[in-house]
Amino acid sequence: MNSLEEQAEGHAPPSETNPEPETRPLGLPLYVWVLAAVIAAIPAGLLLGDGAVQLELVSKLILRALTALAAPLVVLAILSAIVTNEIHGRTGLLMMLFYVGNTLVAMVIGLTLTSVIRPGAGASLYESTTIRPSFTQKSPSELVIDLIPRSIGEPFSQNHIAQLVVLTLALGIGLVKIRDAKHAAGDPSFRVVVDLLGIGFELLMKVLLWVVALVPFAVFCIVASSIGQKEAGRVFSSLLQLIVVVVLGLSIQVCWYLAQMAVVARMSPVRFLRGSLDVMANTISTASTAATIPITLRALERLGVSRRSSQLTACIGTNFNNDGTALYQATAALFIAQALGFPLSLTDQILIMLTTLVASVGAGGIPSGSFVTMPLIFAAVGLPADKIPILLTIDWLLDRCRTTSNVLGDMAVAVLLDRVSPPISRDDKAGAGVAG
Repeated sequence: MNSLEEQAEGHAPPSETNPEPETRPLGLPLYVWVLAAVIAAIPAGLLLGDGAVQLELVSKLILRALTALAAPLVVLAILSAIVTNEIHGRTGLLMMLFYVGNTLVAMVIGLTLTSVIRPGAGASLYESTTIRPSFTQKSPSELVIDLIPRSIGEPFSQNHIAQLVVLTLALGIGLVKIRDAKHAAGDPSFRVVVDLLGIGFELLMKVLLWVVALVPFAVFCIVASSIGQKEAGRVFSSLLQLIVVVVLGLSIQVCWYLAQMAVVARMSPVRFLRGSLDVMANTISTASTAATIPITLRALERLGVSRRSSQLTACIGTNFNNDGTALYQATAALFIAQALGFPLSLTDQILIMLTTLVASVGAGGIPSGSFVTMPLIFAAVGLPADKIPILLTIDWLLDRCRTTSNVLGDMAVAVLLDRVSPPISRDDKAGAGVAG
């Protein structure tokens, strides 16, 4: 059975490790603990006063652990997705073009709204000691040279996302060539490489989930510190504005999908939304793209989408297509820059988009997974990552919204593929019916 069939029947590959045991201490979901941490931090901050600033040490330690895991997580996520899935021909190329195009549109929407509304301007997180590192303007030739790392370890030690992309793509293409050659020769030995990648990803996810389980402590410390320093009012006011910006951006992104349905796919937007109601209900309740795959496939079957297109997009989209996540990450980076008083030029914002495009690939599979790769995006434009825990206070809510956008994006691309590149075989036309 190939990778797509395994996912369709509920046997998810390693990249979709079930996070439930580690992120449900005492049987309670992570977001419940985050809310409890916010509530407990209010009296603690009032009691400790200025002394609450010492609590930031805990959040910095947790964030440092996440930063250490972010780069290998992205690399293994991309390698696992490339090696375990087969994307060939015109259909595969069209799918990736739709994914990249939709993700770029999402980030433009998020950055535009954040630049206009400026939700972070009132947070005033900057301190006298907070200085943004200055960057020397590089020539085009220097930028190209900088894409090649001096050593294999350099991209990981410096969280250099561009070098990580070059390194990972080179390794991924090489592994695919070896895989295809082994398969053509009838040699099953390459299966060991696939298993090793899967085990490596599972191991990293296991450790990562332990760190994620500590997130409520980081939330408690950062909220208590803000309250102790009398910053909570303006910070939470700015966070409420950020929620509005992100939800508005995601709503516009969904309208973009509906426009594609009406103009390109010639499908009624009302029919598309009606067919995705069960999917949206599940993403809002679980905040998991992977857990929604069987429901997504059934919804696509009811919409008349072929089995080929539905399985290809619903399953591979879990790894590659994270429009909502990319919109949120780009918006969050600009929000923190505004809160710190760091001006980001158009070049900086383009760099955020390119970095987010890659980082969002490694952000799926776990609750609130987007903040795990956030340090990579911050590092690309010289933003300090120690303010990221502030975003965790609202991440549990926005996680459900962006997951819904992610899955609707997968469904939209499935419909578009069927219209632009219709299947040929009778089996492909049979629909996406799968066992639940």
